[in-house]
Amino acid sequence: MPRENAAMKGRRLLSEGRLTLRRVDPDTGLIVAVCKGDSGPIYELGFDHGEPHCDCAAIGRCSHLVALALVTTPDERSPS
Repeated sequence: MPRENAAMKGRRLLSEGRLTLRRVDPDTGLIVAVCKGDSGPIYELGFDHGEPHCDCAAIGRCSHLVALALVTTPDERSPS
């Protein structure tokens, strides 16, 4: 069986119910979430002014952020 890439693993984490949104603030673009990893740790992640962050050890876009991106979309409304 081939090894999962970040996109495949992100979809799996989401389908297994491992991602929990803690806070979504459309006014500031802040999204805070947690995701339970395969070996048990819970990672804190989110977007702050559109910038992704996750406290896992992955370099680049991790599967936790992939899972989060699957359930969130940036607010593309024009400012008033």
